[in-house]
Parts: sequence; C-alpha cells; structure tokens
Amino acid sequence: MDTKLDLNLLSVFLEVYRLRSITLAADALHMTQPGVSGVLKRLQQQVGVELFVREGRGISPTYAAVQLASDITPAFEQMDKAMGNINQFTPQSHRTFNVLANEVAVQILQPIVERSSALGNCNIQFNPTPVQEDQMLELLSMQKADLAIDAGKVDGQSYSSVPLFGESMKLICAKRHPRIQKTISQAQYYAEKHITLRVRRANMYAVDFFSTETIKERKISAECESVLSMMALVSEGECLGMTSEKLASKYAARFDLQVLSPPFETHKVVHKMVWHKRNQNSPANQWLRETLTTLING
Repeated sequence: MDTKLDLNLLSVFLEVYRLRSITLAADALHMTQPGVSGVLKRLQQQVGVELFVREGRGISPTYAAVQLASDITPAFEQMDKAMGNINQFTPQSHRTFNVLANEVAVQILQPIVERSSALGNCNIQFNPTPVQEDQMLELLSMQKADLAIDAGKVDGQSYSSVPLFGESMKLICAKRHPRIQKTISQAQYYAEKHITLRVRRANMYAVDFFSTETIKERKISAECESVLSMMALVSEGECLGMTSEKLASKYAARFDLQVLSPPFETHKVVHKMVWHKRNQNSPANQWLRETLTTLING
C-alpha cells in the first residue's frame, strides 16, 4: 500500500462514504459520476482492497472502508476547523443562510428574524423541512442547507442537535362554540367533530402522535396539511383542532379561537436545531445557531 495518499482521493472517498451514493457525492462535490468512480478506482488500487460493494440500487462500504473512514475523519475535521479559524466569519459578511424549518418554527422565528437588527449583512432564509428525515439529512450533508429545525428524533452519527424551544399542545375551537366554553371533558371531546392535522413523517394525526394515551376513534370532518389552514377552518364552525401552544397563543385572537387544555396527557414538543458535524466548529454555523437561540429566548 502506498502511504502517500492524495488528500483529494480521500476527500472524495469520505463524501461517497457519508452519502452511500456515487450520484449524490458527485452532485455534492460538483463532479461527474464517472469522475467520482474514477477517483474511487484509483484509491482502491492504492490501498489494495475493495472499498464499496453493490447493495440493491446503492452501494455499501466494506469493513476496510469503515475502518479507513474512522481513521481519517478526525484529521479532515481538524483541517476543516483550521480553515474555519483562518477565514473568520463576521455578521458583516454578505451571506444567506438556508434554514430548513417546520411550519411552527417558521411562524415563530421568521417575524423575529425579520425585525432583528443583529443580522448585519447576513440573511436567514427559511425553507420547508422535507417530509422524509433522510431527505433533510441529505440536504445538510450536501451543504445545501446550513441548519434544520425539526421536532422529530434525529438518527445518524454524523449529525448534532440541541433543543431550540419547547412547548405543549393545545386544543382549539371557535369562541362562539355552542357547547364548549373555557374547558372541555373527554366526553365532550369525543362528541364533537374534528379538523385533523397529519404529522407527515409519522403518518399519524397530531393528536394521536402527541398524546401519551390511546385516542379512540373520532368524527373527522376534514384533514389539513397546514396548521394555519386547520385553525382557519376551526374558526368558522363547531369543530375541534389541535395545535402547538405558541401558534395557538399567536393566532387565537386573529381567528377568534378558544385555547383549551386537552382532557388527556400529551408529550411536550421540542423543536431542535440539527446540523452536520462538519459544521460543529464553523464560525458561521456557530453564529447562526447562537443567533437563533438568542432571538427565540429574547
């Protein structure tokens, strides 16, 4: 084995290893697929062992590849840190950060960010979090997104996450509701019709997803994909809905809604910031995380 390995070969190898795909790695590295395949072939010739094998439509790393990635990743992370320290970031830099965020996070954060004077010449652009977690992580890995804000559990050793804000779940109904005023019992809850919101990633209704107990069958009037759409429909009739505490508080007066505590226990919702570990020590990414944390707690 030639010990004088080209760092470019190793960097391409790590990207293929992270993404488990030559196609995705080529896109992330702005290379052609044949170019990436050629790099892997040269590296395999140098190390004298096979690094990837075909698995279904994708590829899977061999034991040798896992070992190589484990050995060289700390060195590449240290180099990234060193380069970040050389190119120090300041808010006066002209830069747009792409933040993937769920609907609740966008509704809470975007107005705060818009009013903030702490961004300097930077811009924070919010975009929808993909339905599938692996799509979200892929965008972070390919550096097509700087940060994600998500309420689900994140799987993957290449990613870090910290809580940004938490909240409870609330029921809502129209203020003029003829049968419900200020409080609601379980009997009343099951007697009424419901506007439901589906948690796309879990493919469950929000009330089933967030409740700590099994929710019995309910009378469903409509299903929505948007929290605000659900709130608008609830305001115009006699149906019940469930939403986050922060959105309920923000829009109750505008939609003329009552905000009620559910007649059953619910999990607290924790919205987390998620980023790729390669950005752990990036001054720009650190500034982004600290800025959002300061704004939400301000």
